[in-house]
Amino acid sequence: MVDVFVNYRTLDSAYVAATCYELLSAEFGPERVFRDCVSIRPGDRYPDAIRQALEEARVLLVLIGPQWLAPDPSAQDGRRLIDDEQDWVRREIRRALARDIPVIPVLLDGARLPGEEQLPSDIRKLFWHQALTVGHRTLGDDVRRLARRIEELVPELGRSLPPSGIDADPRPQAGAIVDEAAHTLRTQVRDRIRAEIGRRELERPVPIPVRWSVTERPVRTRAAALDSSGLPHEGDLAHLAPLTQYFRGAGRRQLVVLGAPGSGKSVLVLLLTGALLDTWQPGDPVPVLLPLSTWRPAVDLPEWMAQRIVELSPQLRRRFGRSMAARLISERRVLAVLDGLDELPASLHARAVKAIEAAAAKDMPLVLTCRADEYETTGTRTGERLTKADVVELAPVEPDDALDYLTAASASGDDRWDEVFAVLRDDPRQVLAEVLSSPLMLHLARTAYQAQTSTPRRLLEFRTRAAVEAHLLERYLPTVYGEPSARRYGADRAARYLRLIARQMQRDGTFDFAWWQINSWVTGPLVGLAFGCVWGWFFHRLLGAPAGVLAGVVTGLVTFGAHANVRSELRQVYVAEDARYGPRATLPRYLVIGVLTSVVVACDGGGRGWLAAPRAGGGDADGLALRGDRRVSAGFATMLGSAWGSYQVSRTWFWLTRRLPPRPMAFLDDAHRRGVLRQTGVTHQFFHARLQEQLSGAVQPSTRSVHEAWKGTGALKFVLPLVTSVSQIVVAAFGLVGTVVFYVHQTTQVELYVRAGDQPGIRSHVPYCQSPDTPCALPVAVDTWVWNVPTGATRHATLGPVGAGSGPVVRWDGEVGASGCAQAAVEVTLRIGNDATATFTLRDRGSWKVPLDEKAPLTHPIRLKHQTVSVSLRRLDEQPCDLAVEWSLPGMVKDSLEPVRNRLGIPVPSAAS
Repeated sequence: MVDVFVNYRTLDSAYVAATCYELLSAEFGPERVFRDCVSIRPGDRYPDAIRQALEEARVLLVLIGPQWLAPDPSAQDGRRLIDDEQDWVRREIRRALARDIPVIPVLLDGARLPGEEQLPSDIRKLFWHQALTVGHRTLGDDVRRLARRIEELVPELGRSLPPSGIDADPRPQAGAIVDEAAHTLRTQVRDRIRAEIGRRELERPVPIPVRWSVTERPVRTRAAALDSSGLPHEGDLAHLAPLTQYFRGAGRRQLVVLGAPGSGKSVLVLLLTGALLDTWQPGDPVPVLLPLSTWRPAVDLPEWMAQRIVELSPQLRRRFGRSMAARLISERRVLAVLDGLDELPASLHARAVKAIEAAAAKDMPLVLTCRADEYETTGTRTGERLTKADVVELAPVEPDDALDYLTAASASGDDRWDEVFAVLRDDPRQVLAEVLSSPLMLHLARTAYQAQTSTPRRLLEFRTRAAVEAHLLERYLPTVYGEPSARRYGADRAARYLRLIARQMQRDGTFDFAWWQINSWVTGPLVGLAFGCVWGWFFHRLLGAPAGVLAGVVTGLVTFGAHANVRSELRQVYVAEDARYGPRATLPRYLVIGVLTSVVVACDGGGRGWLAAPRAGGGDADGLALRGDRRVSAGFATMLGSAWGSYQVSRTWFWLTRRLPPRPMAFLDDAHRRGVLRQTGVTHQFFHARLQEQLSGAVQPSTRSVHEAWKGTGALKFVLPLVTSVSQIVVAAFGLVGTVVFYVHQTTQVELYVRAGDQPGIRSHVPYCQSPDTPCALPVAVDTWVWNVPTGATRHATLGPVGAGSGPVVRWDGEVGASGCAQAAVEVTLRIGNDATATFTLRDRGSWKVPLDEKAPLTHPIRLKHQTVSVSLRRLDEQPCDLAVEWSLPGMVKDSLEPVRNRLGIPVPSAAS
């Protein structure tokens, strides 16, 4: 069964049609989308296949590009392809209109819907169908928008349909497709989770002995109202089978995991996710671990989850389309493992719990982790909690369990821990026992003292818990990077690099780090210097050295100030409606930046091209100059809009100052492999917030950090990222506008005066006439020369320019006419030295005048210096009356932009219009 028929003209939009077909096929399945050259099987009759598809189709897409109304190449009379009644594009539209199925015109890259008068009569109704625009830069999002509209028109799309009449093979039912998508998601997520567990050595040699039990805190709904069947009252990380069985049971399956900082909440859900994926069966929800640090309550939770799943499983997107992730969530085929509610700003905890509760009310299976005190405080103060979820709490590690874990991690005959073990057995209340009750610190202790040359008894020298924890955190990186395989970076260098990253994250108030956050103070001065040099050079060439220096200083300072005070402080502004790090998050913002940037680029490159372009009738412009203009424009655009450029400047500076390696991304990947960092989508996190805090030192979060709640909503979420680029554009635009105003508003008219010969009379008011056949209006104030030429007489006047300067003149100014003697005629001759002579005839037309430039056009620019300008009149008729010859606004027009061309080294055009 064909649902969507793609109608297109090959010479107009073949490539776009192919892309649209692929994208729509990913959304709905290839058997539901028809495109002739793909859907018609070899050996089938083309007309029959087209007719059958048209009869089955429930939506027709008409792709209209710039050549849709192109003429027929084989027609001698210029007839268009669409005018042929046998044109397949026309026939397909005609049949769809006759069947009265939805028809959607899709306009490609600025193409316009043909007017009703441009269409053949049998398809003129196409004009009345609302069109949808698709651009090559936004093709993916535009086609997805088109797909959503198709789903609205045909709600059955995505549901189970009968087998296709064209394809003999039965199509998988909708449930089977969802099962296959769930299996694909499970495979990719399992690979990621297993790799993460291995990197962090969570099962080496055994999991940390973390125990959990149903919480006694007042944050749980009464047991009688909960469906808690199958949930053990207590358990531990080494025995997760009862917990996995709980999530496979019937009914609601929602769990909140509470614990103190470093108690192992993230480890528990990571191992639980791995266990559920290992034992997953078709029909089970697929557990997906999603750190909540990248979410805000202003964003719809299922929508955010779908976007993260798409990022985590590219194969799911490629095989089943972007909408499949949302479908899996809506059909409760995803178990959302939401890790780190406490990593959100405290002011957002209540709103976050409320948003999660709204999603959980639809029986969405989920797991949520949070620090116990924060979750209890939120419930006590606001009453917000997950009312349908069971709540368990992690207990501190018992001294005996810690001893067993450290013993299992030690080699046979290794007695380095014996003294520590003795103290723990004899005095369970000792400071070290308290420290090792934290799974995080227990893991750090094992890692820090795993080398045979290390001395664990040093742990007994510290008197406070804070001192022991600081010591373990300090030893962690030297241990991880002290292995022979880590010589590439070394412990000291790695610590220095990670310290910079941690400080930038702490300053931005975020737990997530991406490459575009690498930003140094030197970026602002360098960008300001580069911007100032470009515009300083431009205005130097345009207006001279003083203007160039002033323009360079002003633009450089403004750019530096904008960059230093906005961009460097707002790298982590959270955009509520696009809370993602993928392309969809950045495209809307940079679309506006791109549009605004293109205005300046057009003014720069286009203005230079305009200045260099020849006048009509002249020769070609200098190709080398035009290519140079393109290079200047491209470089200018890159400097204005590129986050990559800022990253390159910053990483180079940090490399020169030995705070980052020459290849930061390779270092981040290496740190991820060693378990120091964990990766969530395209961002990285430290494996625990305590390590980030230790490395960042005393750096305080910025007052404009990502954790400011007001950043999540409001108009500022979209405006702030644009401030730097807009400020650069405004400065550049004002400079360009000022230049244009300076030159364009200079006097372009060269006034003339009579130096010798027959002096004309002067009139200050003449009638205004729109045409020779309409009555003239009241007189208007216009200076006019008037010569009376009797029968057989001649008049001659030598003219001189007033303020011609050095610019060449390009045309005569004003209007001329003759009146006062019906049927009379006069010959007018205009001369400019030996360079130009023009002769024409004027006849009595009353008050009607014609532009002198039409009667005597100049063929090339002429410099008036040392040139004689004259006008001669000779009466041609024998009528017994005087003929008045009038010249309103007598003068000439010079090329006022010639100084600009001279400054830019562009030759004077060879012809003038």
